[in-house]
Amino acid sequence: MRSLSGLLFCSLALAAVPTPREHLGYTPGDDYKLADYADVTAYFRKLAASSDRIRLEQFGSSANGKPLLVAYLSSPENLKQLDRWKSISRRLALGQANLEEAHKLAAEGRAIVWIDSGLHASEVAPVQHSFDLAYRMITAEDEETRRIRDRVILLQVPVINPDGLDWIAHWYRSNVGSPHELAPLPRLYHKYAGHDNNRDWFMLNLPESRHVSSMLFNEWFPQIVYNQHQSPAFPARIFVPPYAEPLNPHIPAVVMEGINTIGAAMKERFARENKPGILSYFGFDAWWNGGLRSVPAFHNMHGILTETALHSYATPKVYDAKDFPARFGNGVPTREPSVFYQRPWMGGKWGVRDAIEYMLTADFAILDQAAVRSGYYLLKAWELARKSMDTPKPHAWILPAGQWDFSEAANMTNRLRMSGVQVYRSRSAFTAAGREYGAGSIVLPGGQPFRPYLIDLMEPQKYPEIRAGQSGAAKRPYDVAGWTLPMNMGVEVVRAEDPFDAALDPVQTGIAPPETLERKQNASFRSLATLLARAAPARFTSGGDIVTEGAAYTSAAWEIRQPRTALYEPYTANMDTGWTQYVLEDYKIPHTLIHNEDFQRNNLATRFDSIILASQSAQGILHGTRPGEPGGRGPDPDATTVQRPEFSGGIGLKGAAHLDEFVRQGGTLIAFDDATQLPVQQFGLPLRTVSKENFYCPGSIIRIKIESGHPLAWGMKPDSYAFLNDGGYAWETSLTKEYNKGDREVRAVARYASSNLLASGWMSGERAVLGKQILVEARHGKGRVVLFGFRPQFRAQTTGTFKFLLNAIYLASAKQL
Repeated sequence: MRSLSGLLFCSLALAAVPTPREHLGYTPGDDYKLADYADVTAYFRKLAASSDRIRLEQFGSSANGKPLLVAYLSSPENLKQLDRWKSISRRLALGQANLEEAHKLAAEGRAIVWIDSGLHASEVAPVQHSFDLAYRMITAEDEETRRIRDRVILLQVPVINPDGLDWIAHWYRSNVGSPHELAPLPRLYHKYAGHDNNRDWFMLNLPESRHVSSMLFNEWFPQIVYNQHQSPAFPARIFVPPYAEPLNPHIPAVVMEGINTIGAAMKERFARENKPGILSYFGFDAWWNGGLRSVPAFHNMHGILTETALHSYATPKVYDAKDFPARFGNGVPTREPSVFYQRPWMGGKWGVRDAIEYMLTADFAILDQAAVRSGYYLLKAWELARKSMDTPKPHAWILPAGQWDFSEAANMTNRLRMSGVQVYRSRSAFTAAGREYGAGSIVLPGGQPFRPYLIDLMEPQKYPEIRAGQSGAAKRPYDVAGWTLPMNMGVEVVRAEDPFDAALDPVQTGIAPPETLERKQNASFRSLATLLARAAPARFTSGGDIVTEGAAYTSAAWEIRQPRTALYEPYTANMDTGWTQYVLEDYKIPHTLIHNEDFQRNNLATRFDSIILASQSAQGILHGTRPGEPGGRGPDPDATTVQRPEFSGGIGLKGAAHLDEFVRQGGTLIAFDDATQLPVQQFGLPLRTVSKENFYCPGSIIRIKIESGHPLAWGMKPDSYAFLNDGGYAWETSLTKEYNKGDREVRAVARYASSNLLASGWMSGERAVLGKQILVEARHGKGRVVLFGFRPQFRAQTTGTFKFLLNAIYLASAKQL
C-alpha cells in the first residue's frame, strides 16, 4: 500500500502534466478541429519535460524530412532499464536463449507493445486520439493502468506519416465552413505513395517504412503491433480481428490464434463498455503480406488492425438506421445481431471524438492483455523462433553469383536484411544438389527465426478459391493475390531442400550495387544518369550497349541525351503517378510534373521528349472531377464531396488533341495500364483491345515472352515476368502485314505467354489473352506511343520490368545517328 506522502507527491507531479485541452485549447476530437504535426510534437515534448513516465526519441525522418518520433511509455523504473527490456525481447525473438534461460528471461522481461497512428492521413481520428492515449498512460492511477505501466513497454508513434497529416489538416482548415468542406485533397497524402504507404512493408521503398521496420524487426521485436485505421464496412463502428478468409498458410497457426484471442478481448471490452457496432471476419483478410499489420504476423508477432468509423475529416454526421443498407457485402444483416456483429449500431451522431473513445477502448484492451500475459507473450516469441530455426526443409534459398542482374539481387538481399532476415555470402565456390555455385553467392538459410516471412516472399503464391456455396462467385483478395519477390525483381533464386557444405559469412551491412554500364543491370541506368549529369558523352550501340569511347562509340547508333521527361500529375490523387515519380527520382531521371493547365497550350513538343501517363482511366484523365459534381466518396458512403474549382476537371478534349500533336511532331507518349485507353481511343491507333470480360487476374504475377531485338527490351531476359494489378490489357494489331509499316507501324515488344501464364497468385479466363500483345510500340506521325498493358513500376516493387520504362525514356531523348 502506497504511503500518503507518496500519493501526495504523485498528485503534485501529475498536476504539472498538461492536459490535451490545456495544450490545444480544445478537446481532441472536437467537431471541425484537427491538430497538425506541430500541435502533436509540441504536446509530446511537453509531456516528456513534465513526466518521468515517458521518454521521447526521434527514430528517423519522413520523405519530406520531418522527424519521426516514438514515445516510450511505462513506469519510471522500467524506463531507466529500456536497454535491458530491449535486449530480452531481442534475445527471445531471435531464439538465442536456451530453454532454461528463455523461461527466466520471459519471467523477468516486459511485454513490448507498438501502437502507431496516422499512416493514412485522411483517416484523421488515430492521430487525434494519440494525445489522450499518452496522457492516460502517464496520469491514470487506476489499477489497470498501473499494471500496464509495470509490465509493459508501450512504443507509441503518434504520427507515422507527418507530411500527410499536415497536408490534410491544413487543407481541411482552409475549407471548413465552405461548400468544399469535404473536398478531397488534390494530391497524394504521402510524397510518393498516398494510401499505398501501407503496401510497402516488404519492399521498404519509403523512408518511413524503413525506419519503422528497423524498430520492429531489428531493434525492439514487439510481441504486439497495433496499426490503427479508418474505416470499416458501413454502418459498423469498428472492425477488429478475427480477419476474413483466406488465411495465408505461412502465418503460424499459434500467431493467428493469438490475434483472434486479442480480438476477442477487444470485443468483450467493447461490450462491457456498451459500445455497439463491432464487426469482425469481414473485408480485411489474412492472406496478403505487405501491410503494417500483416508483415509482423510473418515475424511471429501479433499484428492487429482496427478500422474505426469515419464520416469525413472532423465534420460530424447524424445517421438514421432506416437509411442503412440492409446487409453488409457478405450478406450479414446490418440491423440484426449476428456472430461477428453482435450488437448493431443503430445510428445517432458520429464524429471524431466518438472514434477516439472507441480507439482508446481498443488500446487498453490490448495493453491489458499484454500486461496480464507478459511472460506468456515473451516466451511464445522464443518458442516460435526456435520452431522456425529447427525446421529442416527447405534448408536454404540460394542466389547464385553471376546473376543476370546482380544489382537487383543485391537490392533484394538488402531489403530482406532490413526486415530482419539473416543473410550469408559464400567465401568460395560450393556445390548444392549437384549444382555449382560461385564465390559471392547469397545464401538465405531456411532455419532462421523469421522463416515464415522468408518462405512467403521466396515461393509462389496460390490464392485459394473460396466460394459462397458450390457455384457462387469466388472471393476476391483484399489486396493482391501474388507477390513472389524474386519474380517481381527478376532475380534467380534456387530452393535447396537438403543441407550442403559451404564457407559462409554473415552479411552485416548492405550490399552495394555495382557501378556498371552493363545493360542487364538496372544499376546501369543510374551510372548512365551520373554520366549525363556531368555532360559526359555516351551512346547506344545498335544492340543497346552503352559506350563512351573507342571504335564502338564511333560506330554507335544513338547519341544519348539528358531526358526531357514529363509526368502527368492529376488533381485526383493518383498513387500510380506517385510511384512513377519515385522510380524517376530513384534512377536520377530529370522530370517535370505537369498538370491539366499544361495541356491547354500547344507547346508540349518544344518542352519534352516524353510524357508519361500513369495508370488512370481515360475518362479520369480527360475530365477528372467535373466542376460542381461530387468529387468522390470517403469511407462513409454518404460523405459526398465537391472539389474546389481550381482543382476540378482534367486535360479535356483540347488537351488530348495537344497530346496527339505532341506525338505526331516526334514525341513519345508512355502510357500504363488503364491510361493506354486514352491514346487507343483518341489517336485512332490501329489496335484492337482484347475484351477482358472473361479474363480475371487480381494482383498476380504472369509469364511474358519478350520480342528479341526490340530496343525497348534491351537488357531483358527473353522469358520474364510481369505484374497485373487488375487484369491488365492485351491488344491485336488491326492492320494487315503489308500495311503495318511507316508512320502507322505497330510492333509488339512483349506478349503474354502462350501457355502456363500464371506464375504466382490467381487467374481465371486466361485463354482470352494467351500469346496476345502486352507491351506495344505504335508509330504515330513522327513519334511513337508506348503502351504498357500492365504497370511496369507497380508500387516500385516490380524492378524486373523497370528496364522497359527506362529504355523508353532514354530512347525518346536519344538522337539516332
